[in-house]
Amino acid sequence: MFQAVLFDMDGLFINSEPDWHAAELEMMRAHGYDWTPEDQLKCLGGPLQRVTEYMSLCLNDAKTAEQLGELIVAEMQKRMSGKVSLMPGALEFSRKLSNAGVPQALVSASPRPIVDAVLVGMSEKYFVHSVAAGDIERTKPFPDPYLHAAKLLDVDIEQCLIFEDSPTGLTAARESGAFVVGIPHFVEVAEEPRLKIVKSFEGVTGATLANWFEINQRELGK
Repeated sequence: MFQAVLFDMDGLFINSEPDWHAAELEMMRAHGYDWTPEDQLKCLGGPLQRVTEYMSLCLNDAKTAEQLGELIVAEMQKRMSGKVSLMPGALEFSRKLSNAGVPQALVSASPRPIVDAVLVGMSEKYFVHSVAAGDIERTKPFPDPYLHAAKLLDVDIEQCLIFEDSPTGLTAARESGAFVVGIPHFVEVAEEPRLKIVKSFEGVTGATLANWFEINQRELGK
């Protein structure tokens, strides 16, 4: 079995993309800009600094990226502080891993206040650690957040399994050296020897995990 399983947060473990879209749409319309699905797609997966810099550009610098960041963090904190909506099969899969004694971590490109709000809003969770933007110098698409999570868990990143959904997150996960599983929703992602694609957590069984582990060991030459 993999030494640990690391999960992205937004759009992967929790169904927060509709909240992000609504928050961005309302904020940009309040400043006179019609936020489109194309704009949303460009911002998919964050990190927040890249998103707010893009927003500031759309507003012709009428608001700075820092000002927009403060506004959207406050709004998302409010939205996530209640009951959190999870992606299909996510909690059940995480519970099975916990019962099997597999350590887990939540690794997000969202700022710490939003991650903490999500954790408070989850009535049942099995994460040993969480990593948020700002915890370390570089966030996704750099691999640093996943490397940091592996360090916190005291495991070998090459023996870890990462679940991601966005191009930004998938880049970070692949470059970390872990075995990666993508659950993309808005983009096409091609499989690679150590990158597999599934539709949701609901189809991931113990046999699936064992098969992925065997592939990982074979590709690593172990």
